[in-house]
Amino acid sequence: MEFENVFYFKKINIIGGIESQFYYLSCLYKNMVVMYREGSPMQIARLAKNIEVIKYNDKMGTIKCKRFFCNYGLDIPVEAEEKYHVIHCDYKKTMFAPFLYPGFKYIGVSKLACNSFKELTGIEAELIYNPIVIEKRNVPKLTDKIHLISATRLTKEKGADRMNKLAQALDKAGVNYVWDIYTNKQHRWNSKNIVWKQPKLDLSKEIEESTYLVQLSDYESFGLSVAESLMLGTPVIITDLEAFKEIGCKHGKNAIICDLAMKNIDISMIKNGLPTFKYEPPKSDWGKYLDNNTSYDPTERIKVITKRRIYDVVDNIHYQANKEAKMMKYRVSELESKDLVERL
Repeated sequence: MEFENVFYFKKINIIGGIESQFYYLSCLYKNMVVMYREGSPMQIARLAKNIEVIKYNDKMGTIKCKRFFCNYGLDIPVEAEEKYHVIHCDYKKTMFAPFLYPGFKYIGVSKLACNSFKELTGIEAELIYNPIVIEKRNVPKLTDKIHLISATRLTKEKGADRMNKLAQALDKAGVNYVWDIYTNKQHRWNSKNIVWKQPKLDLSKEIEESTYLVQLSDYESFGLSVAESLMLGTPVIITDLEAFKEIGCKHGKNAIICDLAMKNIDISMIKNGLPTFKYEPPKSDWGKYLDNNTSYDPTERIKVITKRRIYDVVDNIHYQANKEAKMMKYRVSELESKDLVERL
């Protein structure tokens, strides 16, 4: 089987900037295939509405394509005219050793990512910013109190401790606020103003309604959720990171920037709010590699016979064992890899 453009993931997470980036890519360009070893059914189903998604298994052998792009590691055999590794992180801050593969070229999602990669390896990476495809609804802001919103993994590097410090500072100052945190891992913080919520694939309406989006990371290479928020007209509360400044965050204009120690939290500025602003994200040039030529049909269903009883978590359908069924193409590739169905 040969393809034109293949993007490979070891894992597609339920939430994450890389997952959002590739969803936006799939909205803009169709002549690409995403391959993965494991992944969130929600994310995979969303991608499959736009582009072909295939669960890789070792029986498939060598992947042959014109262009191959991998993200965070390569563990499958590939034959391609052009091979690229996409750099999504600031290697100097993460302390991870850069991935280097013979015959590969490198693409960085920001100047910061490109510069840190070159400093550690001596290799030039091509700069291509993340695309963003998000529609402003012009919904009114919620005005009964200050509304904060975050959609992030609650890990140390994503600023979990700083988020707790911000909540404590707001509570101590008696600020009237509510903070909706969309995450797959909750913390036991004392603030009664925090509302824990399950992750959602599209939070654009909720972000647009909010007073601020909060992202208090240790480091970022781009900051997709921050750029999304600014595109929706919602200012951000962020840490003092080079990546955020690179994409256009300006203190007192469209952002409230806190130091990493959270010693300069400007409660007065948070309460008074920021003026209306206009924002344009950095231009993305993925069109030099991708286009819309495709024969993929997202409605195509493939006839299979089930080998055992199956519950489809995406379509909410129970399939009985040893029965014929028609399933979406991406689901067939996943279930085949688990030896649960056979194509007819």
